[in-house]
Amino acid sequence: MFANIFGNYLVKKNIITEDEFVTIKMQLDRTRVKLGLIAVSEKLMTEEQAEEVNQKQMQQDRKFGDIAVSMGYLSQVQVERLLALQGNHYIRFCQSAIDKGILTLEQIEGALDYYKKENGFTFADMEAIKSGDVDRILPLFLPELPDGPLMDLMSVTFRCINRLASDDISLKRGYTTSNYKTGAVAMQEVIGDYKVVNAFSGDDKGILAIAEAFAKQFFDAVNVSALDSVGEFINICDGLFATTMSDRGMDLNLMPPMLSKDPVEINGSTVIVIPISINQQALDWVICLNK
Repeated sequence: MFANIFGNYLVKKNIITEDEFVTIKMQLDRTRVKLGLIAVSEKLMTEEQAEEVNQKQMQQDRKFGDIAVSMGYLSQVQVERLLALQGNHYIRFCQSAIDKGILTLEQIEGALDYYKKENGFTFADMEAIKSGDVDRILPLFLPELPDGPLMDLMSVTFRCINRLASDDISLKRGYTTSNYKTGAVAMQEVIGDYKVVNAFSGDDKGILAIAEAFAKQFFDAVNVSALDSVGEFINICDGLFATTMSDRGMDLNLMPPMLSKDPVEINGSTVIVIPISINQQALDWVICLNK
């Protein structure tokens, strides 16, 4: 997820092109992260020290970490920590961009610092984003939420997007309003001890992105079948939410999903809109309280 959030930012800022972003993403799963890059990224070694160890490796059949320890650049504890970071989303992004000659580590770190400042993120926030952990990332992009189990619904839905639809997802800062005009939309109302509407709205490309990602099939247009796929996805999310709340003594019921190819208005005491992209297609995730 880090690759999508940060990569889209780099494209928006004209630091890399769309094609370069695609190249980085295609390389991610095949990228073998080098321990030297992690050590430099974590500020445990300088680039010069890492290159010195790399040169030693060409002369000795030894691991990078073993040589770095013998040269006094790293401790064994630090090497073990670096090894644990080899699967880190941020590190893999860096290695992929560097291997393809698209960005240097210095350029990546500079852009990341600008991204942090522009969004008002703390160091801890950035560590959460770099981890790629959806549960740590989601709260950073949400507006202030009212009291109640709303965060539970949003966490369940976001995890379902990642697990059941696509892990090619990205977020922008959410906002609140009292009135939202949709594009094509699929939504479901939860009633009972807590009243809330969970919805996805967008243009044809956005709706088809989530419909096809969940159904694992192609739709040639935003028709009843495509919207029904999104409605079924929302129903699963809301069902898991209702089960969780039932365990806490809350009685909730799910209304049938509501589908519309035409714009409608969603009104409520609080309407939360989170711009999201799935497989590089933008749509809005909308949560409405007291419709």
